Amino acid sequence: MSRDETADFVHRVLERESGRTVRDVLRNRYRFSRRLFRRLKESGGVTVNGRTVWLADRVEAGDLLEVKLPEERTDIPPQPVSFAVVHEDEDLVVVDKPPGLVVHPTKDYREYTLANGLVHRWTERGEAHGIHPVTRLDKDTSGLMVIAKHAYAHDFLAGQMSRRRYMRGYLAVVHGEVHEETGVIDAPIARCPERPSRRCVMEGGAPAVTRFSVVERLPGATLLRLFLDTGRTHQIRVHLAHRGHPIIGDPMYAEGWNTWGIGRQALHSAFLQLIHPRDGRERSWESPLPPDIQGLIRRLKGEGKRQK
Repeated sequence: MSRDETADFVHRVLERESGRTVRDVLRNRYRFSRRLFRRLKESGGVTVNGRTVWLADRVEAGDLLEVKLPEERTDIPPQPVSFAVVHEDEDLVVVDKPPGLVVHPTKDYREYTLANGLVHRWTERGEAHGIHPVTRLDKDTSGLMVIAKHAYAHDFLAGQMSRRRYMRGYLAVVHGEVHEETGVIDAPIARCPERPSRRCVMEGGAPAVTRFSVVERLPGATLLRLFLDTGRTHQIRVHLAHRGHPIIGDPMYAEGWNTWGIGRQALHSAFLQLIHPRDGRERSWESPLPPDIQGLIRRLKGEGKRQK
């Protein structure tokens, strides 16, 4: 039996899997979610030896089990948007987001978002994919982020976050000198009752853990490398402000502090590492500091020289 070249997943049933249901084999081998199983049932996307089967059907050793994922489309309109694509394949796209770009349309930003730009990119190539951000970056945070093209890739990658296999590393320039070389900020985060658009450290909030290390101490500031164990909204910004070292330029959590001429928070997503949903291999990408944060560091160093 020859394989279907358009199939997304192909598996020759093993002896130890003989007699098991299609659902069990797929769940154990690929960790398909209940949502995906429902969609596969609707689309008839599972075949054994070229014949469409039910998920409750049983397989025998040597059977050729093939899965074609349901086609995904989005109603987000295509619009030309400038951003750098670091990596793209059939399952995901890694972009280096510039500051000032919103990830997905909202009631306040309905067009010319990163999602609009991706749809435009794919439309130009005659392709259609889903838009599934694995994590999101705030509008004025720059750097690397991953968008899954279909629900399976999203569920696979999101599942890695709870097991700390999906690693996100950031660089931030913060006010003040951080004295510890390394540290962990373990403080729960919730919406601030008096300002719901903000987040704050609050007892009873969602667990949040940020790890940091000092990259360089600057005059009146520190360049930090940070890794997230959790992914709460504004987590890094809230945790650093809570420790008395808000990010330079942060309009929400460093109000009244000197911005040093940078027009946004000096926070950059600089490193990503994940296990790829297609082949199970580890992949990683890095992004250098953008020009505006590099300029901020130069200004801080220049101020230090003038004070000597």
